[in-house]
Amino acid sequence: MKNKHWMVLLSMLVSLAMPVRPAEDKALDALPIGVSPHRLELAVLPAGKVMDTASGQEVDLPALVRQNLNRDVFIIGEFHDSYACHVWQKDFIEALAKKYPRLLVGFEFFNRGDDPVLDLYLSGKISEAELLQKTDWYQRGAMNFAYTRLVLETVKKLGLKAVGLNVPRELVSRVAKRGFAALSAAEQAMFPGAGRTYPEHEYYIRSTLGEFAVQVPLWFQNVYAAQKCWDTVMAESMRLALARPEFRGRKGIIIAGSAHVAYGLGIPWRYRRRDKRANILTLVPVTVASKKSESSEEENPMVKALAGQLKPAAVFARGLADVVFAVAAEEKPYFAEAGFSGKMNADGLFEISQVRKESPAEKSGLRVGDRILAVDGAPVKSLEALRLILAQKNWNDSLDLEIRKKVILVNE
Repeated sequence: MKNKHWMVLLSMLVSLAMPVRPAEDKALDALPIGVSPHRLELAVLPAGKVMDTASGQEVDLPALVRQNLNRDVFIIGEFHDSYACHVWQKDFIEALAKKYPRLLVGFEFFNRGDDPVLDLYLSGKISEAELLQKTDWYQRGAMNFAYTRLVLETVKKLGLKAVGLNVPRELVSRVAKRGFAALSAAEQAMFPGAGRTYPEHEYYIRSTLGEFAVQVPLWFQNVYAAQKCWDTVMAESMRLALARPEFRGRKGIIIAGSAHVAYGLGIPWRYRRRDKRANILTLVPVTVASKKSESSEEENPMVKALAGQLKPAAVFARGLADVVFAVAAEEKPYFAEAGFSGKMNADGLFEISQVRKESPAEKSGLRVGDRILAVDGAPVKSLEALRLILAQKNWNDSLDLEIRKKVILVNE
């Protein structure tokens, strides 16, 4: 008798209990690369502290702002799902605005075409819900808007301006799959100079992707071409925005993932290629583990003894950025995550394609192939609607899911 696949309808309650998160790869923060004369020097920084890497000295926010009022553009890296990173960005923008209130803040997760909608939101003419709907926030991706809200609400409160830095994800995804030549001439013109490669940047991106990038070079070539497009368009978006009549005289702030900023090799290098006079400051986070890693049995006894007396701190190369700020590692995400992902299938149903280990979804019995028909009684008609519902949940809330369960009967 052949194996049979059965679909079973059932209701399931998923309790959003916090899962543990994997640690960051610290080695990428200590590479001897970049444009800094201090790239071969290592430094340490405890959580909550900021370092001016040129001097190697810690600095507080007011002093950091005073020392850099001559800068034209501030490029701040982030870990997208780090609450501490976004709080630091918010605090930095507030400190800078006190001394220079004419700021323009650019966001990686908004597109260039979103600028009119952002203006409506910042002027109080539309709600947050309308902002998310008009910019297709949850249609484009699953990143919880609450992280960006921390910064965007500060921009709104201070009366600053904001722009989107990206282009439709489909363009960059096409490059990642088929190379830069897959774009039309008009589309390629959106990424001026993207064909140029800085060897150390290529090495850095290859390092972030690991073994697979070395073993499958053709795949890496296309993925790296997409990374260059991303860096190029975000740099170009801010450069063009600052040249617009309504934004002249403003200083720019770019907020993007740390891989786009680290070692001055992504967005900063692309920006300087198009505007050699731009005075840029790069700011990148590093994480500090909440607990010290356990020493191996073979470790030098003297090193073990000394390590036990030291407070936790991040170790990084001083070439990582002009400014490095240390945030405590968040073993648990600040905002609730159910722990599953998927897409709408040909039948118009949401089908789970991934369930993260130790997540609330796995602990509640969700499996790959299961189909979610409704959440809290509301039918799931689109991926965007499902993501919006999930983003509104807090830890210890429950999800009442109506599931069409995939069951495989095996005749042994």
